[in-house]
Amino acid sequence: MMIRQRLARQSRARPPPSDTLAIVCDQGLQDSGVVETWHPDEGWGTIALDHTELIVWVHFSHIVAGLTEYRSLTPGQRVRCRYEVPGQDGYPARAVDVATR
Repeated sequence: MMIRQRLARQSRARPPPSDTLAIVCDQGLQDSGVVETWHPDEGWGTIALDHTELIVWVHFSHIVAGLTEYRSLTPGQRVRCRYEVPGQDGYPARAVDVATR
């Protein structure tokens, strides 16, 4: 009986609203945004997303760069990112792939 109830609850789950502009894909959530803060000495910062009201945490190791490129961001820089929930260090979400535009 418990399994049947759980399956019934899962089948009633609603999809995200169609007016949501963040893209939900098989790899997670994606959006674009602006680098809000960057701490070069510590290698982390935050990104304010465009289509959601989230500020996501980002670490330099998740910046997409070539083998010889330095992984860093600049406040005010436009980026695209894939992010996941829950976040890290008190932020609601964490960027996992960040690409500069």
